[in-house]
Amino acid sequence: MDPDHGDAHSRRRRPGVSPSKRRGGPVLPAGHAMSEPVLHRRRWGGTRASSLRSSRASVALLPVILAVATGASAQNFPPVASAMSIPGEVFLGQAILCSSAQSLDPDEGPQPLSFLWDFGDGATSTMANPRHSYANVGAYRVSLSVSDGADAAIDTMVVHVLAPPTATAPAKSSLLALNPAETELWEANPDADSVSVMAVNTESVVRMAEIPVGRQPRTLALSPDGARVYVACQGANELWVLDAAARTVMRRLAVGHQPYGVAVSPDDGRILVTNEGDGTVTMISPAFAVKKIFRVADTPRGVAVTADGRFAYVTHFLTRGAAGTVTEIDLTIPAVSRALSLAVDTSPDTTSSGGGSPNLLSAIVIDPAGRAAWFGGLKANTGRGLFLNGEMPRPENAVRGFFGKANLAGATEELDRRIDANDSDSVSAIAFSPNGRWAYVTHQGAGTLSVYDLSAAMLIRPGDGNTVSFAARIDLGHAPQGIVVSADGKRGYVANYLSRNVSVLNLSNPGTPAVLATVPATAEPLPLAIANGKRLFYRSREPRHSRGNYVACASCHADGSGHDGRSWDFTNRGEGVRNTTDLRGRGGLAHGPVHWSGNFDEIQDFESDIVNFFGGTGLAQDGQSPRPPLGAPNAGRSADLDDLSAYVASLNEPARSPFRNPDRTLGVEALRGKALFLSPTLQCASCHLPPRFTDSGVTRDPAAFIRHDVGTLTPASGSRLGGPLDGLDTPSLLGGWNSAPYLHDGSAATLLEVVTTRNPNDRHGVTSMLSTNQAADLVAYLLSLDGSTVDEATDNDSDGMSDQWEQLHGLNPGASTDAAADPDGDGENNGDEFIGGTDPTNPWSRLAIHEVRREGNVLSLFFPTVKNKIYAFEYSDSLPATTWQPLGSVRGVGTEQVATDTDTPLLQRFFRIRIDPQPPSLP
Repeated sequence: MDPDHGDAHSRRRRPGVSPSKRRGGPVLPAGHAMSEPVLHRRRWGGTRASSLRSSRASVALLPVILAVATGASAQNFPPVASAMSIPGEVFLGQAILCSSAQSLDPDEGPQPLSFLWDFGDGATSTMANPRHSYANVGAYRVSLSVSDGADAAIDTMVVHVLAPPTATAPAKSSLLALNPAETELWEANPDADSVSVMAVNTESVVRMAEIPVGRQPRTLALSPDGARVYVACQGANELWVLDAAARTVMRRLAVGHQPYGVAVSPDDGRILVTNEGDGTVTMISPAFAVKKIFRVADTPRGVAVTADGRFAYVTHFLTRGAAGTVTEIDLTIPAVSRALSLAVDTSPDTTSSGGGSPNLLSAIVIDPAGRAAWFGGLKANTGRGLFLNGEMPRPENAVRGFFGKANLAGATEELDRRIDANDSDSVSAIAFSPNGRWAYVTHQGAGTLSVYDLSAAMLIRPGDGNTVSFAARIDLGHAPQGIVVSADGKRGYVANYLSRNVSVLNLSNPGTPAVLATVPATAEPLPLAIANGKRLFYRSREPRHSRGNYVACASCHADGSGHDGRSWDFTNRGEGVRNTTDLRGRGGLAHGPVHWSGNFDEIQDFESDIVNFFGGTGLAQDGQSPRPPLGAPNAGRSADLDDLSAYVASLNEPARSPFRNPDRTLGVEALRGKALFLSPTLQCASCHLPPRFTDSGVTRDPAAFIRHDVGTLTPASGSRLGGPLDGLDTPSLLGGWNSAPYLHDGSAATLLEVVTTRNPNDRHGVTSMLSTNQAADLVAYLLSLDGSTVDEATDNDSDGMSDQWEQLHGLNPGASTDAAADPDGDGENNGDEFIGGTDPTNPWSRLAIHEVRREGNVLSLFFPTVKNKIYAFEYSDSLPATTWQPLGSVRGVGTEQVATDTDTPLLQRFFRIRIDPQPPSLP
């Protein structure tokens, strides 16, 4: 098979050519001589597979002429067919010129050459140089048959018919973005809490500035005119707006929990933000009003918007069931319109392809023609294992990168277009050449870029024994997570997250990309040992980390710390079916030994997994085999192993819960649940002891490790280090809101199932006596556990503001005078901002009427709201007002709301909106 996915079309010499002709060669016209035959491998684009070149230079003839001939007689030398297309790729509706000009008949007989073209779409032509147009997009094998009346020769080529791109490019979320003029490149630096801007020209790329922003900026996007830069700051729960020219912060907007993706509609500048922590997507107007909050499935992450701004498509990072999900949002309504199901791959596992559920879906991009959305991540083959299906897990069949195509017209995935990324891990970003033929795909763990010819890939169908190969692959930096391509397709830019730099690519020939330069984006923000450990955690590169570049620690512990929502059959490791644990908040060994069975007493024991199960040569590199877990220490064998341990130990902050109050205290239901949790009757705290919410710990003697049999063990639970499994390590409950599914085997989809249907005989807490409401209260408390140290609000200085809210915003809980202060200068003092639920450090976070519209006697007032606050709107026909007349009230949901007066007088009327301290009954 040709490396560019073409067929190896070498001409076959037919038997029967006379010995005299083989000795003397063909009879050529006077004044011509044949050069030495040269065999050409064909590349896609209409060039031929192989041909004979002729020239006027007189050289000795080879005794064999390569040709595809039929019925050659002893007295005739067959013709040579040469098919060419001008051009080799066209947009739909454009014609190609098929040329037979280089075809020849060496002996010019016995009859003049005749031609038969087969265009691969059912159409044919007998013209020598016909023109042809195609009705559908695709890659077409075109054949030319040339006959001299006695013998025939055939040549083939491939013509690519592409869908024309939209006039305006679609939009996508990304770690980096070019401004419309392509003179500036912007990149988010998640670990540095900053954004870098680089000057771009034909000669160089130079970092110009670095701008501090909110905590953990994950993606960014520019307004259609390039004047603004929008940054999704995941750790701050905010969207930051930067003035691109001034390099200053224009505004900070509160969005949902853990915002990740941000994209801007190309048609009207509306901003879409995915909120991974609460399963929502926020839509914001260019005037910074929150217009809509869409409730979608869990863990929304990547977002792409069609060129016309009508639809947005959202990936969902974790797949907790079998099928992945992409959500379609109709922005014209606006409302969630459809969910696209990404089916589990049940195909047989081979060395170059395999089954599994689509997972860790970050990347999504709409192709230049606007016809399809391509998404990427990895396939988690959690159905494979000695217990589950009797098959041994192997590195190439556990996880592997993939990307797929969803047809936007039908909102369905084209399963036969799903591409396994051979010899690589997760697909972290996707971009296209301007005509949509070439896909540029980054691989996070392998640190590589792969180039795929998507048009040529259409010639390969499932079941033919082939997989789609890449046309090229080059090395990049550590953890590439974003890519953009210039409008002319000649340059590409890749953000290497953990190398803290940008790779500048030459894409003039998509099939042979090259790194032109590497430009620093930011200084290393982490301590050196932890930074190195984090790079090692993300890395899947062979030979050290895994065989075939497939497996990294981050393949299961997503984002270098979390989990993948999956349960794996580790029977071959001497264990059983095990649910991936979330490492955030564990601090390495701070919460006890590692894994559900407590089978590692040091993080360096992962050397055993890397060598024995990932297929790597390991990080120790000291010529010794890994030392068995719980045996002689693996610590100290290499700086890399110890740095990996240092990084995992640095993960001491649990994921912040969205189920707490804004001041990080507990809600009413959670407070009732706390009382139940701590009650001696339920016995929850006997094992899940606050503040770590576990009784586990590492002792000098591993035999003293604490394990409990809580009635959830099944045959699938297997063993512990190949021996009997007598119980389970007690998992911490911190961050449990974000770690579904639950229990060691992932058999509980929700925390409610944990305390009800999956608590046989009250073995892990006496919960069978709880009422439905009490069980809900207990779950509310469990969902709120995130390491926050204060559960109930206090007000020690009696200033009307909770001490916890003051501490959260940098105020003094011991000074009552700060209630009257206005540190952000927005006209509202701290006491008012506490009542209003706004941010006293953000001048753009305040209660205000920001838009007024009048149509006849109907007046509409638009104002922002905070979730669960009650807003009353009133009017008076004069000022000062002795009384204010009520117009209505509304419960805030976090979006812009509208107060309407249907009988406004023509002369004057005054309105106000206030937070009602004693809210009326509302639906």
